Amino acid sequence: MEELVKTFHIDWKLIIAQIVNFVIVLAVLYFFAWKPILKILNDRTKKIEKSLDDAKKVEENLANTEKNYNAMVVTAKKEAQGIIEQAKEQAEKEKHDIIIKAREEVEKIVRESKSKIAEEKENMLSQAKKQISDLVILVTEKVLSKKIVPKVSQDIIKESLSEIKKDNE
Repeated sequence: MEELVKTFHIDWKLIIAQIVNFVIVLAVLYFFAWKPILKILNDRTKKIEKSLDDAKKVEENLANTEKNYNAMVVTAKKEAQGIIEQAKEQAEKEKHDIIIKAREEVEKIVRESKSKIAEEKENMLSQAKKQISDLVILVTEKVLSKKIVPKVSQDIIKESLSEIKKDNE
């Protein structure tokens, strides 16, 4: 081994000094570089983990919000359908009421028209009876005035008039 040390010019003192230097440099690097770098890396890892957790929470909230939105849409559609059904029912009811009112008005108009027609018919009949009785009286008067004495004819006319009036009433 001595040959090896002489061949390669290995100096034990120098190797030990280098090992001590290496340990010192390693200790300095460990305290001044490695620890801060590890701290920064750990902090960054925590931030990334927190961001991932926050992203999961946001994703869960988004999923819940979407579920709530879908539920609200379904509820709104049901309510809208109910409102439409109520409007249809109300329209049918109003249509039915309008038809009933129109029929009642038509019936009322028909009744009033029939009563007016009957009333006019009665007036026309009474006028016709009056005119006929007047004509009968005139004709009778003319016929009787030629054949009967005026005093008798007046009595007959008065009786005839009173009978005609009783018949008209």
